[in-house]
Amino acid sequence: MGELAQQDFDTLFLKYHRELLNLAYNIVRDRDIAKDVVQEVFTSLWKNRHSIQFGEQIKNYLFKATSHTSLNALRKLKTSYKLDDYQEISMLIAPSGPESPAYGELELRVRQAIDRLPPQCKTIFLLSRHEGLKYQEIAETLGLSVKTVESQMGIALEKLRQDLKPFLTLEFLAILLAASLLFYILF
Repeated sequence: MGELAQQDFDTLFLKYHRELLNLAYNIVRDRDIAKDVVQEVFTSLWKNRHSIQFGEQIKNYLFKATSHTSLNALRKLKTSYKLDDYQEISMLIAPSGPESPAYGELELRVRQAIDRLPPQCKTIFLLSRHEGLKYQEIAETLGLSVKTVESQMGIALEKLRQDLKPFLTLEFLAILLAASLLFYILF
């Protein structure tokens, strides 16, 4: 790719900005910090445009940089953000599910359970389930082995199953099956 031209940079920004913002938000749980993270990633990319040699690997670079920058932002804050606002839940999870109080409660519990995952587990889980990346792609993006990604996903899924077990009654399961959210959580 050589030097990154302004037009190429603009194209990358338009193509990946929203995805990176969603990824950063899902990690840091704060919209302003997520915007700062993505801005920092693109600023760094622009500053280093003269030495860019990514070619088709640019997407992996952007996801990796966003993940690492988000985790660094969390470390700086030394706090964990939890989502307690039902209104914000509706923006994060597709509104295709039934409009019942039970479903809304489960959505909240799912988001809280994801927020309680250790940072690396959470990042890997989000890259897999929210961004649709395969384990190999996650490993390349985060600079980990595929075995580490598999192990961290196993830990994440087990923690989610344990956290959500009390909420998976027959009523909840029926709602989830209709919305296909059960497969999102358990598999």
